[in-house]
Amino acid sequence: MQVEAIYAFLEQTQGINRWKIKPESDLCNDLGIDGDDFFELEQAFAERFAVNMDSYRWYFHHGEEGWSIGALISPSPRQQVKHIPVSPEVLRQAAVAGYWPIRYPAHEVSDRTLESRINTACLLLMLGFVGLCMLHWLA
Repeated sequence: MQVEAIYAFLEQTQGINRWKIKPESDLCNDLGIDGDDFFELEQAFAERFAVNMDSYRWYFHHGEEGWSIGALISPSPRQQVKHIPVSPEVLRQAAVAGYWPIRYPAHEVSDRTLESRINTACLLLMLGFVGLCMLHWLA
């Protein structure tokens, strides 16, 4: 498989002009594909090229969508590992092999329990504040 097939896929799914893409372009840092867009790209890629993505670990390659207060205290998985670029050449290798070719270093990513609890507490406080304001306004 030629890398041009990957360029065409990126152009079709992401709207990126194929002339701006190089085999070594980092999809996240060089081409701006991040968060939900990268998740959608990964799923479409696996489907289109019949690639088993079971070993794929997103947090090495791109961030998540959105922002949370809890992330200020508890680092996201992306912040806990060193970035590994995904390039058109990596996608080409995956398409040829039929599986995700990157072997990740030994690592541990903390669970997001603390972040979830902080976000939930902030949401409850905010809802309580809004409720009190509404009661005061109705009185």
